[in-house]
Amino acid sequence: GPAAEAVVPADFRLRELKALVFGDVKGFSKMRDDQMPLFVENVLGPLRAVMDGHDDGGLEFRNTWGDGLFLVFDDVTAAARCALDMQATLSSLPFKQVGLPDALSLRIGCHLGPVFVMPDPVTGRTGYFGGHVNRAARIEPVTPPEEVYVSEAFAARLALHSQDFVAEYVGDVAAAKDYGRLRMYLLRAV
Repeated sequence: GPAAEAVVPADFRLRELKALVFGDVKGFSKMRDDQMPLFVENVLGPLRAVMDGHDDGGLEFRNTWGDGLFLVFDDVTAAARCALDMQATLSSLPFKQVGLPDALSLRIGCHLGPVFVMPDPVTGRTGYFGGHVNRAARIEPVTPPEEVYVSEAFAARLALHSQDFVAEYVGDVAAAKDYGRLRMYLLRAV
């Protein structure tokens, strides 16, 4: 019979090495509906201002849904700086004074990996896809509030390219959603 059709692999030339940042506001799901406009104005607004300050530093993409943040950077140094700047901004916000729960806190997970950079047919914008996006997303939920955890790949690249940050090994941590265990590092400014 005729030969079986060859399986054509995905075009790996579409993949680019990116620093991926996922953030989530702990306590968001317990907020009342009438607090949502306050959250958008007093939490997402200041976080946007932080991101705006990183647009010329390699921030290629930003997206949010609810309290979730997804950022893509060209390099780990810019991603690390933005992640820590977002943490500093959120920890300085007077939640109670603006009518929000005092217990809100940000947790951020970062990873470095090759991702597919392609048009997203749903949004019409450039999208970032692949297993490494999934891996980055599984780090954030197990990060302690007010901290930034990074993957071993992110930590290694950061060690090679920046003296402004240190990534301290915290252990072999179970990632979210039964993703497995990952060697994780706590990001700090030097």
